[in-house]
Amino acid sequence: MSQSPWTDPDAAITRVEEQVRQAEAVAAKAQALEQEMKSLIGSAQSPRREVSATVTVQGALIDLQLSRDAMDLDERALSKIIVDTVAKAQRNVGERAVALTSEAFGEDSPITARMRVEADERDSRPATDGIRYEQE
Repeated sequence: MSQSPWTDPDAAITRVEEQVRQAEAVAAKAQALEQEMKSLIGSAQSPRREVSATVTVQGALIDLQLSRDAMDLDERALSKIIVDTVAKAQRNVGERAVALTSEAFGEDSPITARMRVEADERDSRPATDGIRYEQE
């Protein structure tokens, strides 16, 4: 009569060792992903290339370039283009973060799902125009 895998000490040890190996593999993937995320940036350009923006994975603006043509725009148009271009760069980095997470943990992973939700939340913009202009 063979023992149940639940009562066989050797089988139990084998199962625990396999679980430990799997946990170590997940931890290694998480550490590698963390390192990649630290250096992840997103960039975008406005349709007519007046504005270029670069953001970190946290959404912080780290570079903003304005072309000579941007200087010919009125301040309201330029402000809107800047905001739209920064938002596009943030969407870009969010999509890249989701792709890296999916690659590391799988498309259906809870970690990937959480990353996707965070990217979507950052992508949502206020319903009203948040840009204010000072009169000179």
